[in-house]
This record gives sequence, C-alpha cells and structure tokens, in this order.
Amino acid sequence: MKKSFLLLFIVSSLISKAQVGMSCQYFPGAQVGFVTVKTVNNPHLGGGTVKYKYGAGLPLLLIDRIKGNWYTLLDFSALYYGATQTNKANDDRIKISKAEGAFAALRVGYLFGKNDNSRIGPCLGFGVSTSNLDSVIRPFNQRQYYNYLIGIVAYRKFGKFRVAGKAGYEIYKQKNYIVNGHGLFFEATLGYSFYQKYGLSIMPCLYTKSFGYIAKNGSASDGTTAKLKSMVLRVGLTRFF
Repeated sequence: MKKSFLLLFIVSSLISKAQVGMSCQYFPGAQVGFVTVKTVNNPHLGGGTVKYKYGAGLPLLLIDRIKGNWYTLLDFSALYYGATQTNKANDDRIKISKAEGAFAALRVGYLFGKNDNSRIGPCLGFGVSTSNLDSVIRPFNQRQYYNYLIGIVAYRKFGKFRVAGKAGYEIYKQKNYIVNGHGLFFEATLGYSFYQKYGLSIMPCLYTKSFGYIAKNGSASDGTTAKLKSMVLRVGLTRFF
C-alpha cells in the first residue's frame, strides 16, 4: 500500500510539474484601442495621401494558451472587431464595417526548457485576415488576404503572476489584391491568479503592416500603398496550470 501511494505521488508530481503555463480565454473578452491607416495613390479614396483612424471594437474571440512546452493561439477577432469612424458631414453618422484582424488564424509553437518558471521557443502561424484599406466613411465588402508568420514566444512565472511575450514577422499574400505585404507584431501578456488556478490577464498588443496592393476598382499600375498600425489592450479570463 505504501509503495502504491509513493508511486501515485511520484506520478502526480511529474504530471503537475510538466503542466506549466496559462490559458487566456478572450472568449469572449474585451479590448480597447485604435487602428490608424495611411494610404497613398488609392483612386477609390481620391488619390494622393489619405489618413484615417478608427476605434477597436469589442467583444473579442481569441484563445492564447501556453501549456507545458506548447504554445497555441486561435484568433477569430475580425468576426467581432468593430470600426466606428464617423462621417461628420453626414447626419446619418455612417460607420466603417468591421475591418481589422483575423477571420481565422492559428499559431503553434514549442517552448524549450525544463524549468517550470521560464521557457522560450519559436512559433509558426497561418491565417486569413482583413484590413480596412479602401473605406473612410461607409461600409464595404471586406477583402481577405492570407498571412504567414514566424515568431518567438517567451514565458516566465513570478509567484502568482505569469508573463508571456510574443514577437514575430508576417508576410501577406492574395492574388489580385495584395501585391506585396509584410508586418511585425508584438504581444505581451500579464496574468494574475486571484482564486486557485483562475484569474485575469491583460494583453497589450502592437501590430504594424505595410502593403502594396490593388485598390478597390483600381489596377496594379496605380502603385497604391498603405501603412497600418494597430494598438489594442485585451482583457480576459485566465486559467493557470
């Protein structure tokens, strides 16, 4: 009997030691922030240089998870990502459609290290995204593009706090839309356990994107370009392992 209890204790200790990390359930979650866009030579917007800015909406649909040596992210934020640029010259206050983020995206990474308090490793990702590159004052049909990414993930534990950082490089592609495109992303997560294995986390994020693209009703010869910056702060429930 003692041997059985000892064996059970050893197995449970090994299992509990292997399960480190946190699962941030922004499902639903909330976010605040803004998106700024600067386009050049977009005939749909009158040509020249056009700048516009809109707020990031809520709720959010995203799961960001580190467990053991694995990192996974499921992102459907464009399904709920609102944009509310108002046309002040129009009493109807026409709004831009939901216009920034991933319709569906997946990241997978492997974190090296046996220490429960610190791990780091690479990640890869793929998704279908949208960005508002053609509209300032009215809804439009959202155009999609593919994004491919490579990045790095780091995890650290400080008592009841968990900290994670993600950074990487993205490439954007879509026939008859994106001529060339690339971007950078930076995400930091701070989680705190309030009750046993449950708590809250906040995730400040910065995304920068550069596009050479074919504007709506335009052509490749227009030489249309855009630079986009998105800064958001996400808040959601978190389970700790």
